[in-house]
Amino acid sequence: MLSLPQTALDLVTAHAEADYPRECCGLLVGPPGGPPWRATTARRAKNLDTARAQDRYLMDPADRLAAEEAARAAGLAVVGFYHSHPDHDAYFSPTDLERSEEHQWGEPWVPPSYAYLVVSVRAGRVAGWKAFVVDEGAAREVPVAIG
Repeated sequence: MLSLPQTALDLVTAHAEADYPRECCGLLVGPPGGPPWRATTARRAKNLDTARAQDRYLMDPADRLAAEEAARAAGLAVVGFYHSHPDHDAYFSPTDLERSEEHQWGEPWVPPSYAYLVVSVRAGRVAGWKAFVVDEGAAREVPVAIG
C-alpha cells in the first residue's frame, strides 16, 4: 500500500497539470521503510527527455540528489517516485518497468523497494492515479490511501 496525505497528492496533481502535455516526474518522500510505503510529501524533478516528453521522462539526477539529501537531513527517505501519463490511463508501462529501480538492479530480484505513483492526465486535468511496486521483476498494483 502507498499512503499519502491530500497535501502530497495536491503537489503531484499540480505538477502533472502544469506540465501537461508533457510527462512530469518527481519523488515521494516519507519515513524510511516499507511496505507499506508512506509518503508525507512530494518533490518535483525536471524531465530531461525533451525529445519524447509527451510519453517519456528522464528524471534530472541533480533534482533526485537534492531530494535525497533534503530527505536524509530531515530523517526521511525517498520512498517512491511519481510520473504522469498525458492523455493515457494510469498504468505501469513496459518502459516504466524497465526503468524502475528494482528492474535496473536485475536478478536476483530485491524485494519491492519503492512505490511508483502513476497519474493519468486527460485534457490538462488529472483523471486518476494508481500505485505500483516491482516484485520479482513484474509490476504489481497496490492500493492507494489518501488522508
